Amino acid sequence: MVHAANAEKDLTYKITSINFENTMLAHRLSALGFTIGSKIKVRQKFFMKGPCTLEMDGQCIGIRHCDACKIMLEQADA
Repeated sequence: MVHAANAEKDLTYKITSINFENTMLAHRLSALGFTIGSKIKVRQKFFMKGPCTLEMDGQCIGIRHCDACKIMLEQADA
């Protein structure tokens, strides 16, 4: 397993766990469909621990590096 900040770009991953202390952020992401079992791709990762861009079903969101580290992924079949 790998977290979203260290995942390779353009590979398909499945979310295995989300461990946010901030319940408001967890609620917002779940409202957008980012829940356990969802398939996502990492589209962009910026250097120096900058934000990551995640894509799910054609929808892209930007998330801070520290928050991306709390989303655990495993590689999924395409």
